[in-house]
Amino acid sequence: MTWIEVVDSAVKIGLGALIAGVIAFLLSSTQHRNELKKAKVEREFEMLKEVAEKVENFNTIALNYWAFATDWRRRLVPDSFLPKSNGFLDSQNKLFDSFSELTKAESLLLLFGYGSAQIKLREYGETVIALKKRVESVDIPFDHNDIANYRKSMIDKRSELFSLLNEIYKTI
Repeated sequence: MTWIEVVDSAVKIGLGALIAGVIAFLLSSTQHRNELKKAKVEREFEMLKEVAEKVENFNTIALNYWAFATDWRRRLVPDSFLPKSNGFLDSQNKLFDSFSELTKAESLLLLFGYGSAQIKLREYGETVIALKKRVESVDIPFDHNDIANYRKSMIDKRSELFSLLNEIYKTI
């Protein structure tokens, strides 16, 4: 074998190894980037799922409170000294406790950079707070229209929030 054949073989082997190394590096980098993206999507999906669960739990408690509160206010008209029932007091306590879950859902949305969804969630919570304040203000009349309007407002705000969460889900 001549020195030219040896150099020729070395160059061919070296170039083959270099090409294989570059391709392996590019494939590995692409695969790593795709795994990171997949993990990010999974984290965001789990976050959205957790937020939805917290909101839905809050919604159940809020509607339960709405039912007890409106019933109490209806029965308060003929008897202005009617005490709150145990069920109503229990729903009031559960509502108070459930606001912490709503706050956790808000912080998750902020953590992931979804400020517009956090604002919608805040608006929903403030609607429930407005209902609670109105129910507690026994000096102000609370008629059937008020009852229906508060429930509709709560449902509309929840629907707006879930529409926005759905849009976020579609983009991740």
